[in-house]
Amino acid sequence: MNLSALLQAHASARPAKTALEFHAERLDYAELWCQIEACAGHLHNHGVASGDRIGLALREHPSHLILHYALARLGAVILPIDHRWTTTEKIAVAAAFQAKLVIVEEEAPLGNHQTLRLDTAWFTAAHAPPSMPETAALPLLISLSSGTTGKPKGALVTHEQMYQRFVSQWKTIGFDAQDRFIGLTPLYFGAGRSFGMAFLAAGATVILDPPPHKPEQLIAAINAAKATATFLVPTQLRGLLPLYKNTLLLPSLKKLLISGAALYAEEAAEIQKKISPNLIGYYASSEGGGISVLHTDEFSDYAHTVGRPTYKTEIQIVDENNAPVKPGETGRLRYRGPGVASHFIDSNGKPEPAAAAGWFYPGDLACMLDSGHIALRGRDKDVINRGGVNIYPAEIEAALMQVPSVREVAVLGEPSKKYGEMVAAFIVCNEPVEEAMLEQHCRDKLAAYKIPSRYLFTDALPKKPSGKLDKAALVTLLRQ
Repeated sequence: MNLSALLQAHASARPAKTALEFHAERLDYAELWCQIEACAGHLHNHGVASGDRIGLALREHPSHLILHYALARLGAVILPIDHRWTTTEKIAVAAAFQAKLVIVEEEAPLGNHQTLRLDTAWFTAAHAPPSMPETAALPLLISLSSGTTGKPKGALVTHEQMYQRFVSQWKTIGFDAQDRFIGLTPLYFGAGRSFGMAFLAAGATVILDPPPHKPEQLIAAINAAKATATFLVPTQLRGLLPLYKNTLLLPSLKKLLISGAALYAEEAAEIQKKISPNLIGYYASSEGGGISVLHTDEFSDYAHTVGRPTYKTEIQIVDENNAPVKPGETGRLRYRGPGVASHFIDSNGKPEPAAAAGWFYPGDLACMLDSGHIALRGRDKDVINRGGVNIYPAEIEAALMQVPSVREVAVLGEPSKKYGEMVAAFIVCNEPVEEAMLEQHCRDKLAAYKIPSRYLFTDALPKKPSGKLDKAALVTLLRQ
């Protein structure tokens, strides 16, 4: 099956149903499919064929999302490229993944790579595309790892694997054709792209409202759209809380998806009380799709976890020899399922098989509770080794977040001649807090060797465009 055939089916079954909204623009499913076909025909006339890797360096608008399905319609492979990157970064990614051409909105050249400037005429011209490739194993997308540095890395996701990710979201979270999903995050990033495509595949309505947004703008956009579903990162949700005035901030939402970083129990309770009671935690990776889900009614008891496995996903916690550890013990998390990419792109731009038996390691340390819930313990590369003892930053961050005045925390290792590494904590507070009080709180909650040797107060933690913590920037600050 070609993934775009799902939208063709909606165009036939519900032609007048609104598919996309963008400001005053509305497209129903019949119009959407006509634009996909026209765009696919235009790209075909420019030499795009099945198997070609095509970069998308575009802003957030309907054409960007339509191009995903137009390329799928041709059997071409989508290569996401962030339009905010420098020219050097764009060239590096296009070269690493051997892009045939890159679709852009500016005239700036990308080295020796052919560029094609986006034109609104693509979506109305009557170019006839070739017959639709129907091979489920056909590559659809090169999903870049979040936070890629140095040599780019990407997973090769097929039509079938992406479809299985959609099925997992429909089954586990409950996406359906009645939803109105508002996309408030960049389409370049995995969550924005995946949710946008998944809701269209389900026959729902997708509203695009591009970032950046101030907290007041987020609330106004969601409520004006009468959205039933959206996705936000913790940083965005924390920014909404001060706007609460005894009335639920987002009353229309039935699914408030959160991902990208962990919440704490107190935060989750406050969000459900002030923003939306329908909070859903979604733990995923760009390479393998959904891993686990924490449902609305589980936050009261399991807010310290990322939930239980998604539909058809198997999770194991293993030691350094890949042997499963006992429940409650910390180890490396790995998972497998029908949506996990089976191939990666090597240093020469060629596909290479993923790990044996289909297991994927997202790089997280975790433990599995007796209930089957997964509690993250940090990143395996972020483990702080103090005098030969492993310390997991997430545990210290959770303890510090219990202090009422503390809004955000980031813990990392600081080089130490005596111990190898010591614990440093960056703190963002709502109001001034004495270091001595934090010190005493940590002594009450943590073993002595886990207590930070330094507390660094800052107005804000550095974030990536996706909203995730920029650990590299923190390391730089630590050295100053």
